[in-house]
Amino acid sequence: MAKRFFYYIVGFTIGAIFIYFLLIRGRSFDFWMPGERVKTEIIERKAVISEKAICQFDCLNLNKDSISSIIKKSEVNFEKSSVREKPCKQYLLEINEEKIVMNFSLCDTVVVLNSVSREGQECGCN
Repeated sequence: MAKRFFYYIVGFTIGAIFIYFLLIRGRSFDFWMPGERVKTEIIERKAVISEKAICQFDCLNLNKDSISSIIKKSEVNFEKSSVREKPCKQYLLEINEEKIVMNFSLCDTVVVLNSVSREGQECGCN
């Protein structure tokens, strides 16, 4: 019985080492987290930028072409988001270092960037 247990442990250890080096080493598994899944969904869907958001991008001197890089740096604030709202879920993405807050509506086929704001800066966009 002890001999079988020894062979099992040796085989299990060799298998675990192979799995680690072939599948796990050097990979990030952030995509399992809910915030990462929301950000990936926002980036992959067809994005529409509202007139208010375009005005706010100009006012805040942000580049509209780098929205995906801004989204990747941000964190989803689920406390302030309306994830159960129908027909479109509302998500607030925040970048704490730059104090930027973006409001997205995540619908079935499209993502709408509703507004962008920076703490301490006011824009006269409506």
